[in-house]
Amino acid sequence: MVRNTERLKQPSVRGTMVPLAMALAVATAPGCAEQPEVATDPMVAVIETRVADYYRDMSARNWGTYREYFWPGATLTTVWQPPGTPAPAVVPTTIEDFIAQTHLGPDSKPIFEERLLRQQVRVRGDVAQVVADYEVRFGEPGSVMTWRGVDAFTWLRHRDEWRISALTYVDAPEEE
Repeated sequence: MVRNTERLKQPSVRGTMVPLAMALAVATAPGCAEQPEVATDPMVAVIETRVADYYRDMSARNWGTYREYFWPGATLTTVWQPPGTPAPAVVPTTIEDFIAQTHLGPDSKPIFEERLLRQQVRVRGDVAQVVADYEVRFGEPGSVMTWRGVDAFTWLRHRDEWRISALTYVDAPEEE
């Protein structure tokens, strides 16, 4: 299983996120009943940094370093239609199998980059959920495809170490 490289297309992101400053201005305007929830957990910044580093190391194709972002046996799951199958299906892959197959995906072309566009982080104790929008560049000089996707991470802290226990990814919904 490879990260959607068999389904290459050029989707765009549906909708836009309201800039945080604008959202805060509206939410704190006189007459607003609720105040916005302010992130006071210092772990949010830790996770945001880990996610940014994850995309940097994936794009560098440094698979040994990339592997260390995941707990042993962690899964990467997507909907994919393997060659010769009649329909797309949900396909979970362990991190070990994913890395063993990078020659079929990210390593199959000279140009590969996954760039973090934005992330939403929520931390509760030793669990963090992250939804991240990213953009991919993939191909060869003169023929580079781009598309966007969404990653949904579950990070788990054990012995003061944050690693990914599960990652689900899909192409970003197209604008309607």
